[in-house]
Amino acid sequence: MKISQGIYAYCLIQLEQGTDLRTKLPTDLFFISHSSIAVIVKKAAQSSWQPTRKNILNHQKVITQLQEIIDILPLRFGTVFKNNNEAEKILDTNFKEINRLLRKIKGRIELGLKIFWKQDAFVKEIGDKKIEKLKKEYGVRKKDRYAIALEAGKIIEEKVLDKRDEYVRSIFKPLRNLADDSILNPVTGEKMVFNAAFLIKSDHITVFDEAVKELNDKYQDKFIFKYSGPWTPYNFVKVSW
Repeated sequence: MKISQGIYAYCLIQLEQGTDLRTKLPTDLFFISHSSIAVIVKKAAQSSWQPTRKNILNHQKVITQLQEIIDILPLRFGTVFKNNNEAEKILDTNFKEINRLLRKIKGRIELGLKIFWKQDAFVKEIGDKKIEKLKKEYGVRKKDRYAIALEAGKIIEEKVLDKRDEYVRSIFKPLRNLADDSILNPVTGEKMVFNAAFLIKSDHITVFDEAVKELNDKYQDKFIFKYSGPWTPYNFVKVSW
């Protein structure tokens, strides 16, 4: 957007009768409303929405502060309106979808769980006699090393995928049953078992925490559990206009 000044948007909210939100917001923020919904914004110069590390961290800091005040529907970094009228028009056009998403996240937070194989467990679960045979051939058959490496890589990939499916069934699915919604994000690296996010009612966090702890205790010799949150539920809301 080629403008030097704009209305920088952080999140969408549901307005509640009898609540004076203005007294709770930081002094540089205000909201633009349409019917029962609103967008929390501030007046900003173009430099504040350039994709720098500082600006992105500032955006997330404000989102975190607002999350502690009210249920919010977070907007991606760099969402800017030309003026109040443009913001009101977008709220009007997308009113039904925004309302649906706000209802979905009301009273809920996001929790994340990434699971990784420990080195010894990975070798034990993924290795087999065929791979060991290929390793020996790799050391002897120098001319065929490329083909041998490809074959070994294919076998390892297939075994990793099979094992991931096994642990999605035994770990992810039981946790999914405790959540309002859940998602499996792409994995990064062969030792990541899965990368999941869960949408949890705020008053169910303790139950979910205990379930994660039980699974961690069960698999502690095999996996590293990286449990995080609460987060703003980015994984469960897709706002686009």
